Amino acid sequence: MGRDIPSTTYRKAQTQEELIERFARIMRQRYGATMYLFGSRSRGTARPVSDYDMIAVSEAFRRDKRTARATDRLFLWWEAGGWGEGIDLHCYTPEEFRQEIESGMGYLADAWERCELTEVKISDDLPDKRVVGRGLEKA
Repeated sequence: MGRDIPSTTYRKAQTQEELIERFARIMRQRYGATMYLFGSRSRGTARPVSDYDMIAVSEAFRRDKRTARATDRLFLWWEAGGWGEGIDLHCYTPEEFRQEIESGMGYLADAWERCELTEVKISDDLPDKRVVGRGLEKA
């Protein structure tokens, strides 16, 4: 956590899946974060100009105020190949993440209720993304 990321080729990602997985891998290396996708890209209703709505959950964020978490996000997004693509990244500690969902209010709770919160799986992990939300257990 907090260690330097080896430089990649900085080539633009060719697919949405490639970009999401690359960014998730970098966020895991840098912050130990578990990544989630929500919004139109998770629902499959994204337009070409839609941004990527993502959530990072990590113990590493505990040391910073919410507004000071992952301040290098754009650099890391570009390194993943996302230049020219918008990202809206929300960073939570595991407890904050749980509290937001359990509150039943806000965008995160709404995504959870609609089962539109997709945990991004890195190819080193299980082969598929997992959708988590009401009525579904996170394995």
